[in-house]
Amino acid sequence: MYNSIVSRVKPRPEGGFEHSTRDNILTGMGATADHFLRTYLSTQMILSNIPTLPLVLDKDHRKKWDFYRNPEFLANAKSFFIKPKTEEPVIRAAEPMVLDIADAIFEDIIFPSAYTPINPAYQGVGAYGKEQPPSIARMIRHKENSYERPNVIVVHGYVLDEYMFNAHLLEVSRFYRLGFNVLLYTMPYHGPRRESNARFSGDGFMVFDAGHIAENVRWSIHDLTRYIDYLESVSKYPIGMLGVSLGGFHTALMASLDKRLSFAIPFVPVVTLFDVILDWQPSAAVIQTVLPLLGINGESINETLAAISPLSRPSLVPQDHLFIIAGTADRMAHPRHAQSLWRHWGEPRMYWFPGNHLVHFEKERFMREITAFMRGMHLF
Repeated sequence: MYNSIVSRVKPRPEGGFEHSTRDNILTGMGATADHFLRTYLSTQMILSNIPTLPLVLDKDHRKKWDFYRNPEFLANAKSFFIKPKTEEPVIRAAEPMVLDIADAIFEDIIFPSAYTPINPAYQGVGAYGKEQPPSIARMIRHKENSYERPNVIVVHGYVLDEYMFNAHLLEVSRFYRLGFNVLLYTMPYHGPRRESNARFSGDGFMVFDAGHIAENVRWSIHDLTRYIDYLESVSKYPIGMLGVSLGGFHTALMASLDKRLSFAIPFVPVVTLFDVILDWQPSAAVIQTVLPLLGINGESINETLAAISPLSRPSLVPQDHLFIIAGTADRMAHPRHAQSLWRHWGEPRMYWFPGNHLVHFEKERFMREITAFMRGMHLF
């Protein structure tokens, strides 16, 4: 088994990290940059959530959240994350992406989307009550022995869904050259799945309505499961997942739901969605002002969202097939998220780099660690 922490930077038991002077400078710069970025996104989130506030202030509407506290949803994940029905996707050729790879086939894998919330109170409401854009993922596969190769599903972060951005951020060409086929998944509300009146890509996924958040995650997991089903139908080779930020959340959650995953690599992950909103200003100030007036607190909302938490269930992926990557200067997904997941998973392999959410110092080093990790699993 790999060492639990492989990076040069180490967390201190009392909190914080053992940094060199250089790392302290990089961390300070990175944290400052993240503060500016999250303030911008938080402001956009407040503006887009203005129509939601009257609902949240309505006591009768908040009673709809009690539905998600059903203990059966925690005891039996399949009672909440109901397996999608089998459907054949539409497969169409896609324009080649400018990547450092040769002889690749680029395809879009498309499923019709008609998601129905599990909570009757949300059925026919908002995005669930009108025609939904189809789910879509970009497949990059080898021409030679196309389906006789392991597969990695890559899941983007909140807002940042563009294929080329994620291909470069996560260096998917490295995985392709290693022998993997790569599938780039698009979450609901993002990219071509965004709503016509959206202020930005991803608008609608993270909302102030806890029940809506639960349904959005359930919707996304429903679609991700379809892609695992599809890959399993065309290839008998292993399927793994790597996700960044909110995609890291998806990766960690799927590791607790689907034993078909051979490995899971959450990258700068978030693990408690409501706590993320409380980290971001100025949305945190709005929520912290409103919650006492409603007679509820953050712990109560986290209990409402427990069914979708990666921390609510053990990983179904073996511990030595788990690898967490996190930045010590991350203020979009604070390091405590990665630390909570690491502890919950029994302290698997982990790499801390001195950087923030999007600027990853020592990237070449931890990408080599990921490559060694993948080779060490003997998936071929």
